[in-house]
Amino acid sequence: MTAGGTSTTDEQSVRQRVFDILEHSRRRDVASRLIDSILILLIVANVVVTIGQFVPEIAAAYGDEIFAFDRLCVALFALEYAGRLWVAPEHLMLRDRSALGARLRFAATPMMVIDALAIVPWLLEVLLPHSELIPLTRLVRVLKLARYSPALATIGRVVAAERRALLACVIILGGVLLATAAIMFAIEGRQQPERLGDMSKAMWWAAAMLAKIGGGETEPVTALGRIVAAITVMLGIFCFALPVAIIGRGFYEEIRRRDFVVTFAMVAHVPLFAKLDAPAIAGLVGLLKARTVTPGTIIVRKGDPGDSMYFIASGTVQVAIEKGAVQLGEGDFFGEMALLYRGPRTATVTALSSTDLLVLDADDFLRLVDQIPSLKRHIEAVAEERTNTVS
Repeated sequence: MTAGGTSTTDEQSVRQRVFDILEHSRRRDVASRLIDSILILLIVANVVVTIGQFVPEIAAAYGDEIFAFDRLCVALFALEYAGRLWVAPEHLMLRDRSALGARLRFAATPMMVIDALAIVPWLLEVLLPHSELIPLTRLVRVLKLARYSPALATIGRVVAAERRALLACVIILGGVLLATAAIMFAIEGRQQPERLGDMSKAMWWAAAMLAKIGGGETEPVTALGRIVAAITVMLGIFCFALPVAIIGRGFYEEIRRRDFVVTFAMVAHVPLFAKLDAPAIAGLVGLLKARTVTPGTIIVRKGDPGDSMYFIASGTVQVAIEKGAVQLGEGDFFGEMALLYRGPRTATVTALSSTDLLVLDADDFLRLVDQIPSLKRHIEAVAEERTNTVS
């Protein structure tokens, strides 16, 4: 291998390792969890000291320290942003792009935009050093916490995915608000000029009726006004139930997408599947089911009927056989002999650590080996070797 080739390989190896740390490719990586904890503490501390900067007593006593700490945070946030851009080509969905194309595409993702916004306050302070309110823009950094909160990230993705439907709900709500306000103004405006005598007051009444199911002290005095009020209450239920239903459906779809992405990433980390292209891996995702087991869990028991085989995406398991115990780790598989030879389990397998598994049912196993003959040959070779070892 040439020196240039060696250099490229080393760079890719380092980039893959940085990717594993920053982007949680290996979810139980100690370094990844440590970096996450440090960044979370920095974000929270930066927001707290920014608030303190606008308390006169704190600013007078610790102004220089606050300024120095903020500059340290900016440097670390910028380093994190640059690191995430650098490892962008390692993302599974971006590997078919050039390095520059992958980075540009990744820079446009919502979380990367937020990471960029976290650096913007420093630029504004450099451009406008005499503005007393510019430091308030540092509070935007609290949005970075969404990266470390799966729930917040999920809500953001759901709202983004359903933005058109939610916009339609806002338009419907605005139309109902204006219509009911105009009708009530026309009917009750002269009877209650102090409360419904102009459109702004009527719109406030309509908003109160739609949002909290009641108009407070402003009650209609005419029969037609009471009918309009009753219809407004019912329309309010509809206007707020509709976006709830849309968001609920969005959460269901997002959970399905998340399960797909998690399984996709796990499949791609199994060496047996690593050389497959993205469409082939996507096809496998429909057959394989992700499962996580805790240390000490008995995954399969000797003598039980074999209805599935397992691929280890991360973690370690112990296979108890007559001649002793064998450990299997990331990239290995087990349970194949019961499927190949249509017999009971030949060994008991126990998780030694928290382990991510990909489970392949018997029917799907037959379908998969028909689709990928090389996979079948590899599994049969390993099964034969293990049979010889056991015997």
